[in-house]
Amino acid sequence: MEVKTVNVDETPYLYVEGSAPANPDAVGAAMGEAFGKVMAFIGQHGLTPTGMPMSVYYTYDPEQMAFRAGIPVSADDAGKAQGEIKADVTPAGEVLHFVHVGPYDKLAEAYGQAEQEARKTGRGLGTPTWEVYANDPGETPPEQLRTEVFSVPGPVW
Repeated sequence: MEVKTVNVDETPYLYVEGSAPANPDAVGAAMGEAFGKVMAFIGQHGLTPTGMPMSVYYTYDPEQMAFRAGIPVSADDAGKAQGEIKADVTPAGEVLHFVHVGPYDKLAEAYGQAEQEARKTGRGLGTPTWEVYANDPGETPPEQLRTEVFSVPGPVW
């Protein structure tokens, strides 16, 4: 696995906070529900997504996954957030980046490999970390799912 250092611009997004026990089925169901709420809000308000769905993580707990299920939008559209639909931006600047191709239930293994690669450079994966889902799991075979992962560099523990 290759972990690269890249520079990114901030990305405004609308999101719903969610959490689930740290197992693929529970996380998938919770994220699906949260993405549905964001997409419904976008549709009801005539907003336009500017990118693929994403999940943003600010904490790590091996037992319980807390996430923001989000959809990138313009800064103007992000300003229309209300109720449980909130808005934020991903950080701009230098981040670590890697790509996972395959089923979502193998992402934890990909993170482990990426952390080992990042450590070779004297850095670790930090927070926030965000995943961009480049294709639709309803239309793409699991072995072809592409997840772009971005992480603010963190200390090596």
